[in-house]
Amino acid sequence: MAAALALHQSRSWLAAMRAPLARMSLAAAFVPAFLAAPKPFTWAIPSLPSLLELLPPWLLAVPKKKTSHSRKAMRSANKGLKDKQNLVHCESCGSPKLAHNLCPKCYRELNVGWKAKNRSA
Repeated sequence: MAAALALHQSRSWLAAMRAPLARMSLAAAFVPAFLAAPKPFTWAIPSLPSLLELLPPWLLAVPKKKTSHSRKAMRSANKGLKDKQNLVHCESCGSPKLAHNLCPKCYRELNVGWKAKNRSA
């Protein structure tokens, strides 16, 4: 008889626990509370203390005044062309050429010869 009483009490305890769970849907049990209740849509902009929070800091680096032509010219004055330091004389024809490059005069003579050979063949 004691076993039957214990079984009855355990069944009533399980029934008491199942009642609130049955009312709640399974999806709602695993969804956080702030996502479960949908908020009504509004066109209102969220309150911001300042519009500067929307802009990245590098976007605000703007010159205060227009750079004049003379200032631009002074800044670019040291960007001139430099003299070539790697000029050498071609060993076969003696004309100036860049070091470690083909001589343009010799290459032209070779190229004309190759094209003439291809035309005749």
